[in-house]
Amino acid sequence: MLVSQAEYARQRGVSRQYVGQMVAKGVIKLTGRKVDTDQADAALAAIREPVRPERRGEAPAAVPDAPALPRGDLPTLLLKTRIKSEVERAKLLEIKARVEAGKYVDADDVRVAAFNKARVVRDGLLNIPDRLSAVLATESDPARVHELLAAEIRTALEELSGGSGRG
Repeated sequence: MLVSQAEYARQRGVSRQYVGQMVAKGVIKLTGRKVDTDQADAALAAIREPVRPERRGEAPAAVPDAPALPRGDLPTLLLKTRIKSEVERAKLLEIKARVEAGKYVDADDVRVAAFNKARVVRDGLLNIPDRLSAVLATESDPARVHELLAAEIRTALEELSGGSGRG
């Protein structure tokens, strides 16, 4: 069926300018000065993006694995996006303030400090046999050996905790 460009645009729910652009690009071929609706429909269907609605007011075609778009008008969506952005920015500023105030520390610094403290504890405990071996070799009383070992371990642990032993 042959119709004018304006009539074709009206039938398809698109602007007359859009039809004119498609004619200029060669997507829609004119017969005389008229649009062949069957050829134009096939050509537009071939180039149409599947997510976009074919006509105004129609819902977009479902695309598998496509994220669902929120409903609502554009100003509302923009406002919601801006609010979310501002909330995230506020959270980052709060974290930055706490870091500067010393309430938060760098995780890498904590790991290094913990490793170094564990190394000191390890070395302190491994040095006990070197300090006590000669003394324990002369002792024959098991209670005295136990007392010497417990005292040395307590002393090593108190030194590692900064000297604040509990007696």
